[in-house]
Amino acid sequence: MSTPPRPLNDRPVPTAPPDFAGRRVISFESRRATEMASLIQRHGGVPITAPALREVPIERNERALDFARRLAGAELDVVILMTGAGTRALVAEAAPALEPGPDSGGAPGGEGEASAQGMSRMTAALSSVQLVARGPKPAAALRELGLTRFLTVPEPNTWREILDVVRGLGDLSGKRIAVQEHGAPSHELYAGLEAAGARVTPVPAYRWALPEDTAPLRRALHALADGGAAITLFTSRAQVEHALLVAAEEGLVARLRERLARGVVASIGPVCTEALRAEGIEPDFEPEHPKMGHLVKAAAARSGEILARKGNQGDAPLSAQSS
Repeated sequence: MSTPPRPLNDRPVPTAPPDFAGRRVISFESRRATEMASLIQRHGGVPITAPALREVPIERNERALDFARRLAGAELDVVILMTGAGTRALVAEAAPALEPGPDSGGAPGGEGEASAQGMSRMTAALSSVQLVARGPKPAAALRELGLTRFLTVPEPNTWREILDVVRGLGDLSGKRIAVQEHGAPSHELYAGLEAAGARVTPVPAYRWALPEDTAPLRRALHALADGGAAITLFTSRAQVEHALLVAAEEGLVARLRERLARGVVASIGPVCTEALRAEGIEPDFEPEHPKMGHLVKAAAARSGEILARKGNQGDAPLSAQSS
């Protein structure tokens, strides 16, 4: 069985245009949608913003509260933090479990002081275990708490790199490892840790859902299926899954696959690439570093060459269409 080809590495192409040349570029970013649109505009593109995700907090997160109690009771050995937003959410949701109760002798300073005490105890409890940050964002969240003793997973920050870092700690047999989930379970990571003998406790901090208003996403998918845009930027697995889910609702999947094959599909990194391939979509490239700025810059530099190679000029610049 042949191994599927890896996306082309981000490298300069002498014949590539210097920017998007007025073409439309679809972005599925949600939280950083404005920043992504600005990057596309700075590189000569016309952004089509189509948010595909919404972070939904988990009401009365019992698993987060249980995590805090186990952490304070020295019942965990390693904590893996997957995202910056998730780290902050988890700490905020879990800290109330460590606030002093009415019979604990704590100062009656009111709700604000109790919350501060809970946060302080949560930070102290985290400092007592081995922390592993999946990249710079959870690392920054830990530093905000005053925590500096942790391991940072190197790029491209997939479950494979996380597993390598944790295995580097030594024998994992019997080790109790909590994993802050990032909107969805990381089944490959859990399986790898359990195969090494660890006992894994997933801890959700939020979950992914479709945006409350899916109209922009639906319009963008129709534009793509109708040939009104030929360049798409994907930055997460959930974006891929949600875009295809909504495309199915709109009856666009077959046309969408055809247009994506003829256009430019940019994937921010291996996890996103795996999700695209699972849907039968082959990305054209990953950037040198899995960051938004690198993704947009690489897409701007390479889109013209990729479209020309595929015999697709993409959508005409808006100025030409409006004349």
